[in-house]
Amino acid sequence: MKGDFSKCLTKFLTTYLAGERNLSTHTISSYCDTFKLFLIFMKEKQNIQPHQLNIKLLTKEIIVNYLSWLDSERGSSTSTRNVRLAAIHSFIKFLEFENPVDLFEYQRILSIKLKNVKSSIIPHLSLSEIKSILSQPDQDHLREHRDLALLTCLYDTGARVQELIDIKVDDVRFDSPATVRLTGKGSKIRIVPLMGNTRALLKSYCERNNLHQRMHSDHPYLFQNSQNKQLSRTGINYIINKYVSKTSKLKRKITITVTPHIFRHSKAVHLLESGVELIQIRDFLGHASIQTTEIYVKVNSRIKRKALEANYQDVTDDCSDDWDKDTDLLAWLTNLSKQ
Repeated sequence: MKGDFSKCLTKFLTTYLAGERNLSTHTISSYCDTFKLFLIFMKEKQNIQPHQLNIKLLTKEIIVNYLSWLDSERGSSTSTRNVRLAAIHSFIKFLEFENPVDLFEYQRILSIKLKNVKSSIIPHLSLSEIKSILSQPDQDHLREHRDLALLTCLYDTGARVQELIDIKVDDVRFDSPATVRLTGKGSKIRIVPLMGNTRALLKSYCERNNLHQRMHSDHPYLFQNSQNKQLSRTGINYIINKYVSKTSKLKRKITITVTPHIFRHSKAVHLLESGVELIQIRDFLGHASIQTTEIYVKVNSRIKRKALEANYQDVTDDCSDDWDKDTDLLAWLTNLSKQ
């Protein structure tokens, strides 16, 4: 396999990532996209067909040119560019053991740094906006009752969209204490508590759809589409957009683009506002590092500052110009500068 790009890449994507690294199918799909684009780049810009690729062609200069091509011609954001580079770095680390002859060049590629991403305020919904969205589904309608259960579960558990999609009926425990089992990145499992209203809603949803009787046949998933199949990301986005649109028309205009991850961000911010410790929020969200969770501190600090500014009242008379008339202070500053 030495020097054979296609065999190395195939083993990396199918055996190493899935078997040894135990990465999710979504992450592996992202890695595949990186190398699909790389093949296009090599064909269009280097005039090298996929079957002509050799490990020897992987140089620092080629990778830098590929990243520049992503920026200039593909219009990739800095975050996307960093994702592509991280995938390449992972492949190169894999090659260090598979084909160590080119170790020096591998080290040169690994020296390519990620670009700094400007930190921005995490978009989220207020608690009243969440309530407005959740008030839109008609519980008398079977399909909208499912939608309400889905949206409530998405918010209350802080689940990632894939975690929500993968919930099976037997992942939900209705006995006290009510919980749901979520399978996160790298197949890591965490148990998240269900609040009383969410528990009651999910239980009602399961009973109305007879899910416990059907889950051992071909209907194991908690949230299903009209064909009784596992919901997709597209399907969940459609459900969210449907009720966000209704909310904007009937109650209040929602000014941000609402995605499944916005529900997760919103839950984290609301937990922080309620006084929940950051380390507990980290475990609740399934973050590997506390640094990831700390992004919500900035959001909470901004909210508190805006609230303080809105309710600020002067408690002293305006004295902003009086300091330069204070002869004692001026004399002290003058003497200080002479020391």
